[in-house]
Amino acid sequence: MDLTKENVSLALCCESYGGYWEEGVEERRKFLLWKLKHGKVRGKIALEEEKLGWIDYYPWENGWFRINCILVDKKHCGRGVGRALVNACLKDCRGSKGVLVGATVWEHMPKGFFKRCGFVDPDPEADISVMVMKFVEEKVPPLGEKRRFTPKLEAGKLVIDMFDDGQCPTSYVTRRLVREAAMDFTDKIVIREHDVKDEAEVKMFGDLEGIFLDGKRVFFGYPGEVEKIKEILREMLQVKTK
Repeated sequence: MDLTKENVSLALCCESYGGYWEEGVEERRKFLLWKLKHGKVRGKIALEEEKLGWIDYYPWENGWFRINCILVDKKHCGRGVGRALVNACLKDCRGSKGVLVGATVWEHMPKGFFKRCGFVDPDPEADISVMVMKFVEEKVPPLGEKRRFTPKLEAGKLVIDMFDDGQCPTSYVTRRLVREAAMDFTDKIVIREHDVKDEAEVKMFGDLEGIFLDGKRVFFGYPGEVEKIKEILREMLQVKTK
């Protein structure tokens, strides 16, 4: 079935990981409702007697679409649910120039799966690639962000800028873990959170997502652990105070 504001709860994450996860899932619900209100998201939900999985995808630049995420409940993996969701997405996007997806060598959004669905990987050796299904022979637009971000640094302090729009519970959990870790360094760290649903933020910084330490993007894991995040923050502070 198509994703709508009435069934948006069926396009949330299939499993719970405790901690801040439920809050992150609620942020995703708000994100999808916001996108649906502005006609900026489409999606498909696979159902039998219960939810099997979902896929969401967005109008991209110059007549292309971009898959954001696909997830199948682990209880139903191996039944062809993921392939059916991708096929439904591709059928829905016919008439566009094609569909892009950011795919990885890891378990989530795996390259091998999208290759089996017919997507082409322009950089097979890379850990992350923008794979493409073309409906017309035309140059693929870049999937990367448009960045206008120059960090506002502070002497003797580590500045953390966090950009997020709420689409992924994992990103939400990471932001909460960073805040928790930063409590050990309260007088030495400045945290600035940027809501990318806010048009003013996008106008100022571009369509950024992620976490930056003094302007340098960092990845803490999926979603990461508080003690490891503390260690990274401690190392960054030691470098600043040398």
